[in-house]
Amino acid sequence: MVLSQHDRLPNWLYRRFLWNILHWQVLAYMGCNFLFGFIYWLAVYLNSSGQYNAWDQTLLSYGTKAIFSLPVYWVVFVKWGHWPLIRRLLLHLVLLPLFLVVWLLCYHRVCDFFGIEYLTAEGMVWDIYIPALLYLVQFGFIHFYEYVRKTQKQEQAAHELRQMALQGEMNALKAQLQPHFLFNTLNSISASVPPSMEHTRVLIARLADTFRFGLKASQAEWIPLSDEIHFLKTYLELEKQRFGDRLKVIFRVGEGLGHETVPPMLLQPLVENAVKHGVGNSLRPVTLAVEAERVGEWLRFEVSDTGCGYDGDLEGEAFLNNGIGLRNTRLRLEKQFGERLNVRRNEPSGLIFSFKIPFRP
Repeated sequence: MVLSQHDRLPNWLYRRFLWNILHWQVLAYMGCNFLFGFIYWLAVYLNSSGQYNAWDQTLLSYGTKAIFSLPVYWVVFVKWGHWPLIRRLLLHLVLLPLFLVVWLLCYHRVCDFFGIEYLTAEGMVWDIYIPALLYLVQFGFIHFYEYVRKTQKQEQAAHELRQMALQGEMNALKAQLQPHFLFNTLNSISASVPPSMEHTRVLIARLADTFRFGLKASQAEWIPLSDEIHFLKTYLELEKQRFGDRLKVIFRVGEGLGHETVPPMLLQPLVENAVKHGVGNSLRPVTLAVEAERVGEWLRFEVSDTGCGYDGDLEGEAFLNNGIGLRNTRLRLEKQFGERLNVRRNEPSGLIFSFKIPFRP
């Protein structure tokens, strides 16, 4: 079992400051800077045989370096942490000179205020070289650490995907043992329905269509979005026979998106959840909407309802783990695309589920 970072750290270390940096990250960052400062002071002290003991200058120098490089960390790893690595590395070409200028000016002002000596004239080159070297070392290490962590997460996600694929393949094999038995049984039932009950015959045919789609979904990794939408419409037509006027269905699919491919049965659990909890628990009419649109290089989906909603906490994972459908959808998005299943409250009532997946080339 692989423990997450949260599992290995106390809760108070995992809390975030207002600028979205974790407590342990700030402590580790400040600790490293003061460690570098101690090594510098010790080297100077020993090299001068104990005659030069500028501990106050060293403390002030490396303390201010740590403070002024924290905004750089926030910009590179928090605000624009989603940027590709090469773009963030190029960002340092601007941030490094800016950091040196701002730190040097503020450091000299603070030294003047406290009456602490600092390097001047030709010696100022060391107040440029050492901070620049420290900047490159510490941010180089952080980038390396981030790269290793992402690689580990990708390997773990790939392993879990392989396990899910194996399990899915086993489930598909089980589902294919005698699939025609079910279809033949439904056809027999449909044939026995008298002409006066043609409506029942239509419902049986639609039910057979949903089973056929389920079998097809177990054999394919990607299907056209138009097939997924057609399946949802068939499924909801069956549900409308149950709920009547209490269920109103709206589909909004962007023009030209029908030929785009999506993983099968990705929307169905969300629609089923909306029907079960949003419509099933409500005595008034409920509108269920399914939307698909293109946003840049992403395909964005939204399933909303105006039903009873949910009074509990929507932020934690407990809600999205409540039920096989929601949990499987969340895991599929995380493992296959690294994306989250988002949920928020609808107005005036109900819930909205949304997610996005990248377009396939």
